[in-house]
Amino acid sequence: MEIFREIDRLKQTVDRYRPLCPELMWAISRKFREEWTYHTNALEGNTMTLQETVFFLREGLTVEGRTLREHMEMLNHVEAIDFMQDTLSSRDLSERLIKDFHAILFSDMKYGKGEIPVPPGLYKTRDNYVVTLSGEIHHYCPHYLVPEKMEEMFYWLDHAMQVLHPVETAAVVHQKIVAIHPFPDGNGRTARLAMNFLLLQKGYPPAIIPKERRREYYAALEEGDQGKPERFIRLVAEEVKRSLLVMHTEIDKAVQQQQPVAVEKKKPDRAYER
Repeated sequence: MEIFREIDRLKQTVDRYRPLCPELMWAISRKFREEWTYHTNALEGNTMTLQETVFFLREGLTVEGRTLREHMEMLNHVEAIDFMQDTLSSRDLSERLIKDFHAILFSDMKYGKGEIPVPPGLYKTRDNYVVTLSGEIHHYCPHYLVPEKMEEMFYWLDHAMQVLHPVETAAVVHQKIVAIHPFPDGNGRTARLAMNFLLLQKGYPPAIIPKERRREYYAALEEGDQGKPERFIRLVAEEVKRSLLVMHTEIDKAVQQQQPVAVEKKKPDRAYER
């Protein structure tokens, strides 16, 4: 896809400034962290606004008129992002890591949507389904096949990482997790964490699917279930590009304001030069 070349050109521009200075990196990371947390939960029906999410995460104060569950969804997702950041250099994506993401998302929460019992980090024990945008009932992978299907996905991932563009690989992993739907609830949020884990490991920023693209997002996933993943891959690629443009803008702004951008590289000790 041409968009992959556009993404890589933008990434090369950003990479020239890496490692970014801590202050700039912190500002960019906080922006992504807050917007990702807001949008990923909004996609699933959380009614907190972006401004309310930012206020809650920064000030630690609850928002009047919002439920305890909505606050917990925001808090747990931020903790999942922090956990993910801590594991980027020490772990690869695995079944255990995906279960860890889910466990954090549902920490101190016994139930999912519709009061469905959701044991944190454990696969479903009953089959699940959804009514698609086209009005059809779509049945996900039977519960007893989940371990087998997850194993197949990781077998595919080992090969894909060697031959596909990292953005395509990450998008298809998301698609596959949602198609399997291994947990009673929280599959979308878990899939987006897994996708962005793969992107961040390869030096790309997260793909933050905005709630404004919710219908398009679910329609693309539905097409993926029918064996046509191209629309979903492009959607993810567009959001990776958007995140790279955010980084590019923030770097340009710092340069124009004559603020530190990159960590100053240590000059070699001349005593060791030949």
